[in-house]
Amino acid sequence: MNRVFHMHLGACLMMVCATLRAAAPTTEEIEKFAKTRPELDQITWKDPARGAPLAVRILGASGDSITVEKTLATGLTLRTIPLSDLAGISFKLTTAELLLHREAKISSIPSLRVLWSSRRATLRLTGSNAAVTGLVLARSLRLSGEPEALDEAGKILVQIRNQDPSKINVEHATAEDLTLRFILSQKSGNLTESDRLAWEITEGPENVDGMLLATAFLGERHFSDLKSTEREHPRWMDEDDILPLRQRLYHLTLDFFLYPSLFHGTSQAEASLGLQRAAQVHQYTGANALMKSTLDDLAALYPESTATHETAAQLARLTDREATGKLNEPEPAAKAEIPTNTTPTAPPPPPRRYNIFGE
Repeated sequence: MNRVFHMHLGACLMMVCATLRAAAPTTEEIEKFAKTRPELDQITWKDPARGAPLAVRILGASGDSITVEKTLATGLTLRTIPLSDLAGISFKLTTAELLLHREAKISSIPSLRVLWSSRRATLRLTGSNAAVTGLVLARSLRLSGEPEALDEAGKILVQIRNQDPSKINVEHATAEDLTLRFILSQKSGNLTESDRLAWEITEGPENVDGMLLATAFLGERHFSDLKSTEREHPRWMDEDDILPLRQRLYHLTLDFFLYPSLFHGTSQAEASLGLQRAAQVHQYTGANALMKSTLDDLAALYPESTATHETAAQLARLTDREATGKLNEPEPAAKAEIPTNTTPTAPPPPPRRYNIFGE
């Protein structure tokens, strides 16, 4: 009987996993699935006299209690247990749930909402991994970019930071909150605040999404400042008080644009665009050999990217010039640049943690 039950359960899980790979389950599907999960969640009693940790199926948690199911000799039994009776709790994520948690996706939001709403009440309990669900839900909501979704994400992160006893979960929620605030500052057009938050992201603990957003923003801002500085000081090479500023802007611009390809090469969209923008910096400074080298890297590393297709004709021209010994001749001006805001950046804070090349 048990063998037949487990075979049936395994078949159900495989069906759910296949559904998740094809498309995220609907709210109704995940609610139904939650009622058939294995009895592998664990609760620990506050009073040791009540016995050892118990494996159960946690159906949900709300207010000040949880609802669990346990198969006993008398059959399947349903119980409601006050949270005050528990010292700890842990949800055993099934294969289907792990697929949902693997990466943030807009399509996963409805399913993750179901899981989060049924588990968030346990955040304060030792061992609760409800925050794992909350974090991936917050990231998925952030990806949607909708005002209501961003507001919902912010509330989830506040709850995790205020209630979860896990230091690592709080750190992750804090980093995601910083990313969220940076996005909101950009939406509001507050460039001074965006500058401050972008630098804060780069100087804090590693946060991949935040770093990719912040470095792209800072690259554009410093490139704009570089061009403004050279425009206002056409003899910058001879001005002792301007030369260090120009050089700092030049190197920071390249550092920020190259960051994705150097440190997160699998983030293809960001890495390929960063290489394209770095090539445009070299074009602006007249460094044709560096521009060609960068475009060669772009084509080799990300052959199917939009950036590679957009620069293919330019790379072909540079290759022809190199073959005829004319590579160092001025390249024709590029077509319309990606618009950049010309408002000067705030002075960068003294470098602390962030320094890509360790200089």
